[in-house]
Amino acid sequence: MKLDLSESPDILKNFLNYLLGIKGYSINTIKAYNGDLIMFFKFINKYLNFNISIMKFNALILFQVKESDVIAFLVYCGFSRDNNANTRQCKLAAIRTFYNWLISTTPRGYTQENPTREIPNIEKVERIPRHLSLEQAIKIQEIFTLENSRFYIRNNAIISMFLSTGARAFELINANLKDVNLRDNTLIVLGKGNKQRKLYLNQTCKEKLSKYIEQRNRQRKIINLNEPLFLNKNGSRIGIDCVENICEKAYELMGLSKCGYTTHTLRHTAASMIYIYVTQDILVLKEFLGHKSISTTQIYTHIYNEHIKEAVDKNPLNNFEKITNREEEVA
Repeated sequence: MKLDLSESPDILKNFLNYLLGIKGYSINTIKAYNGDLIMFFKFINKYLNFNISIMKFNALILFQVKESDVIAFLVYCGFSRDNNANTRQCKLAAIRTFYNWLISTTPRGYTQENPTREIPNIEKVERIPRHLSLEQAIKIQEIFTLENSRFYIRNNAIISMFLSTGARAFELINANLKDVNLRDNTLIVLGKGNKQRKLYLNQTCKEKLSKYIEQRNRQRKIINLNEPLFLNKNGSRIGIDCVENICEKAYELMGLSKCGYTTHTLRHTAASMIYIYVTQDILVLKEFLGHKSISTTQIYTHIYNEHIKEAVDKNPLNNFEKITNREEEVA
C-alpha cells in the first residue's frame, strides 16, 4: 500500500517514520494517523487563524494548541462530520500519541504539556462485527468460476485463506511462497508490530491453495521461494486494492453487495465460526486472530450472546402463561 504524504508537513513525516521504524506500526495504522492528523492540522489552522500552509507547521505552532482547541476539533468531528464515538476516539488517540512524541523530541529546558492530557477517552460503542452465515461462508469459497473470472482459482484460494486463517489483508498480500508449509498446513505471516505468527490452514483451504500454487508455478520458468505467494495479472505481488476488489466481486456474485461487507468481514466471519461452532475460549480466539490484548477479542462474546438470547426467546417456557392457558383449553 502506497502512503500519500503530499499534504504532510515535515514534522508529521518525522512522527510517522517514528511509528514505522521505532514502534513498528502497520502501514494501515500509519495511514490512518496521517489522515487524522492532517484533518486536525487543517482544522486548527482555520480555527486559530494561523492562515498558513500546514506544510509550514512546526513545533512552535503546534504548541500553541490548547485543550479547548482539541475539544473543539472533536465537537466538529461529531457534529459537522457525523463521526461516531469510535471514530472520534481514534482521532483523539492519534493527537495524543503525536503530542507525546513531540514533547519527547523537544529540547530540554522547554516545558510543554500535552493538550490532550486531561481529555478523557471517548467511550466506545461496542458493535457486533458483521459476519457471514455458515451457509454463506461455505458458498462464497466456490463463488468464482471460469465463467466469471480469469483468475478464479487464485480468487477462491484468497477467499478461503481469509475464512480458514482469520488473516488480515496485509498479512496475506505480504506472504511469500517460502512461508507456506503444506505438510503441516501452516502459513507464517508478519502481523501487527512486525511480529511473526503462524496461521493454520483447514483442509478446504489447503486444497484450494495447493491448486493455486500448482497453477501458479506452471506459468513460471524459474520458481523462487522468495517470490510473493499471491500474484496479480502482471506477475507481481498482489496489492490491497486488488484483494478488496476480489472480495467486493465475491459479495456481488453472492447477492450481498448492499450489505456493507468488506474484506475484513471475512476475518470476522472466521472468528465468529470458531466462537459459535467450535469453542468459546476467548484466549484461543485471541491467539487465532493475533490480537495483542484480550479486550480487543471480547467483542466476539456478543455474537454468542445474541445466539443465547435467540435460543431463550424460542424456548417454549418463554411464555408460560400461554402454555398454561392452552393446556386448560384442551382439558
